[in-house]
Amino acid sequence: MSSSTTIRAVLIGLALFLAGYGLASSLAGTIAPQRPKFPRDPQQAITASPTLPSWIDLLALFDSDVQSSQALNLAFQAIQHGRSATRPGGENDLARLQLTNALAKLPYDAELWLALALLEEQRDPSGPATVEALRMAYLTAPNEAELMPVRLDAATRFDALADPDLRELVRGDLRLMLTRQPDQNAAVVSAYHRASGRGKAFLEEAILMIAPTFSSALHR
Repeated sequence: MSSSTTIRAVLIGLALFLAGYGLASSLAGTIAPQRPKFPRDPQQAITASPTLPSWIDLLALFDSDVQSSQALNLAFQAIQHGRSATRPGGENDLARLQLTNALAKLPYDAELWLALALLEEQRDPSGPATVEALRMAYLTAPNEAELMPVRLDAATRFDALADPDLRELVRGDLRLMLTRQPDQNAAVVSAYHRASGRGKAFLEEAILMIAPTFSSALHR
């Protein structure tokens, strides 16, 4: 086979590959699974989307959005099942693997980081992996109002506030919720009622400095 024929064959093969990849990417974008959402009320259950056929996983090879949606949905299922999902090789481990794979492509996705933090809390509420994932959930979306209720709830329920950097990030969220987003007031009260002793003490101190008149609402 001549060199020109070889080059032509390689170019044709490359063109076919690119065309197939483009078609698969287009198909993935068309039938991508619905991305589940964190609730605005932290007392509401985190609900996964309906289970999708296993072949959908193949689309994740061509579209990072499909991969992240699938990872988030699997994480929500594990979070729903709570401690029962943490057995070795169980849903928690599989969801963590899917999330870390998705985060390797989308390290700026705050929802993935927050889901990872909630999974890590099931395993070790005050562990470094929990604190780091929660910190990343703040750093990658510092002004994302939709995530603030669950972030605040997660940070104050356990001992994550022992980390001084995370404590300041939580304080920043709380300041925005109290001074610029009055519709989030109920979420602050809800977080207070669910908080640990450390979390309650933090919220009382922070609210007294940020919005003193709101302190009385905590005990209603």
